[in-house]
Amino acid sequence: MGQDVLPRVVVESTLTELPPERVRGEVLAHAEDLFKALTEQPTVAAKSAAASQQWLQYQGRDVLDALANLNNDFLDRGWGDGFPIVPPTPEAVEAMVNGTSRQRDEVVTLMEPGRGMATVEKIAINCAMAGCRPEHLPVVIAAIEAMAEPEFYLSLIAQSTGPQTPLLVINGPIRKELGINSGRCALGPGAPSRVNTVIGRAVRLVMMNVGHAYPGVMDMDTIGSPNKYSMCMGENEEANPWEPLHVERGFRPDDSTVTVFPCGSHVDVADLVSCTPEAVLTTFAYTANAPLTPSWYWLRADHFRVQHLIILCPDHARIISEAGWTKNDIRRFMFHNSRVPVGVIKNPTRPSTVSPGKQWFVHQPDEAMIPMVRDPDDYNIVVVGADSGKSGYVWDWASPAIKPIRP
Repeated sequence: MGQDVLPRVVVESTLTELPPERVRGEVLAHAEDLFKALTEQPTVAAKSAAASQQWLQYQGRDVLDALANLNNDFLDRGWGDGFPIVPPTPEAVEAMVNGTSRQRDEVVTLMEPGRGMATVEKIAINCAMAGCRPEHLPVVIAAIEAMAEPEFYLSLIAQSTGPQTPLLVINGPIRKELGINSGRCALGPGAPSRVNTVIGRAVRLVMMNVGHAYPGVMDMDTIGSPNKYSMCMGENEEANPWEPLHVERGFRPDDSTVTVFPCGSHVDVADLVSCTPEAVLTTFAYTANAPLTPSWYWLRADHFRVQHLIILCPDHARIISEAGWTKNDIRRFMFHNSRVPVGVIKNPTRPSTVSPGKQWFVHQPDEAMIPMVRDPDDYNIVVVGADSGKSGYVWDWASPAIKPIRP
């Protein structure tokens, strides 16, 4: 958190989902250590200015062996994501920085959770490691700016014990200019989504190496998810019968933007037989009724808004639009039909964890039906993919944020 030495006391057990007396016992058992950490002056080790500016050099039997040594060392230091990285040599970083008109020392944000200084140069270094091209840098910068918006709650997303991760949706002309995939296999893998892959990967590396969201250090994910390596796609605006996402949010059609969703989990929604909006969306409504996901989290917290993302394939979008339905019709249908009994949600929710503003929920009868989101507008809708009756549904943990992509 910007301190050379941060006094801390390590408590071995996770204090969530424990009865109050157990939590109190854990804290009191460490009371002496807590008092000591709070009252003693920490010792700050002297740093060598020369060491902080030193370039790392790697050798081997040949270039491939040297590259393997670099990757092993980067992983040992915690700088990699587990896949081989591209060496961020001075030449590679210089070329990457030239992909934007911004100054290399410009501070884009202080990135949560570690509040690392996300300069253009530091973002460029991680883009180089991810395999990006210089023209990809403005997209990654815009994504980092979006994630810094308060409604995205990056600190929660980055540190959670769940698999939350940024999901990027790119709109506007830049999709075609960069070759961002918005059709078949938009979320990868393979050559059609290679640009999507490296952009999403760069965002994850920036989260780790600038935001300090290192696994087991600040990223406390219980199991993890392959989604956390890279989630980036374009919206299939050509197959979208309605306004694309960025136009809905106030931008012009010829603006290029990136919207970042705080994805909790993503599930396939398969319906190859329905041919009416009601039938298709009933499939979505049943999919959304997963009460032990973030669906019920909005009932516990007053301080942020939980939204969900409906990813419509072109076939499903066509069926719905040809019947004259708008996006708002979709939202209203989902709000009224995606509901579960209160008793199902009460089961894992202790009254003591519910905020004062939501205590009304605790006192509802078990058979009362409750929606998965607070408001119909909490459903976001994009059109992505190829012609097939396979769509997607994303449970988000907060709200998305959008930023324009500028050179």
